[in-house]
Order: sequence, then structure tokens, then C-alpha cells
Amino acid sequence: MKELPDYFVQVPEAFSLVEEGIYRCSGVLTESQIAYLDTLYLQTVLILSVEGPSRSLSQYMKKRNINRKHLGMTRWQSNLGWKPVSEELIKDGLECILDKANHPILIVCSSGVRETGMLVGCLRKLQHWNFNSVVYEYRSFAGGKGKYNQELFIELFDTDLVTLPKSLPDWFIVGQQMWEDEQRSKHEQKQGILIN
Repeated sequence: MKELPDYFVQVPEAFSLVEEGIYRCSGVLTESQIAYLDTLYLQTVLILSVEGPSRSLSQYMKKRNINRKHLGMTRWQSNLGWKPVSEELIKDGLECILDKANHPILIVCSSGVRETGMLVGCLRKLQHWNFNSVVYEYRSFAGGKGKYNQELFIELFDTDLVTLPKSLPDWFIVGQQMWEDEQRSKHEQKQGILIN
């Protein structure tokens, strides 16, 4: 493969904007992919896999003074039965990405698919997305690496476990308000039909 000149940067594998201030990608990054991270002005990197980040990513975080949260190491549990990850990992991950103080934040796991996909799926569930839309987004990143038990984990994840931080991002607050207004409107319509 032909080497690119130094002034070219590459977008990391499985990279995407999740929401304003939240990004995702694979935790295995090349030097030219790490150069792309400079455009994000990261405050925090959230590592969900048990494995640590690549040496180049570790050096980058240290050099740029980026806060490193390695939940995969502290929340890993063995013998979870059918569950692909612990609920604590996803709960703590959601609380971390919803805290505006951590933004801009990059979510990584070794593949950029497994733990990251489940975390983003559970975020979408917390945002009251239709489950078909949640699965569609999960599968679009997972490709052939998607697993039924990961989709089932997202579906069964109890969002009531999550303690919302005090400093929530604006997009989350607005989304929650819109959902509450929609629920109130549906309830009022239902009450109007029952009265008539």
C-alpha cells in the first residue's frame, strides 16, 4: 500500500459523531488516524474494552493532557451468563458521556463495535428512540460483527439504573423535553377521546 504524505490524515475506523460533543471509533489507531483526533479538541477518552488503548493513543492522550477513563478495566466481570458486558459498564459509561464536563468525549473499544455499539444503543434507548432505529444504527456499525445477544442486551437494559448528571448536554435536555411534550399530548388526546 502506498504511504500517504504527512499532510494527509485518515479518519479512524468506525468513526462517527454520536451527538454534539460525543464521538466514537475503534481504539486501535494508526499515527495518521491519531492526527485526525486533533480536529476534535478532546477533553476525555472513554475506553470500554478490557484491553488498554494502543501505545500511540496512550502517548497522544498524555501529550495533549486528555482525561482518560478506562471503565473496561474497572467494570469488567467474568461469568455474566448470556450478557456480553456488565450493566455497570454501560451505566457508568452513559453517566460519563452525558456529563457535559467530559465533552468533547471519544468513546473507544478495541473493535469500535462491541462495547461502543452497546453503549450508543443504550444511549439511544435513553433518548427514547424507536427500537428498530436503535438496531439499525447498531447494525450499520457492526456489519458482520454484530451479535444477537448484544442487541438483546440493549433491548433489555434498564435505563432507570442511570443517574443523570447535573450538567447534561443541551441536545439531551431538548430531546427529553420533546419526548415529554409528545407523551403529554398523546395522553391529552386519549383523555379527550374518552370524554367524548
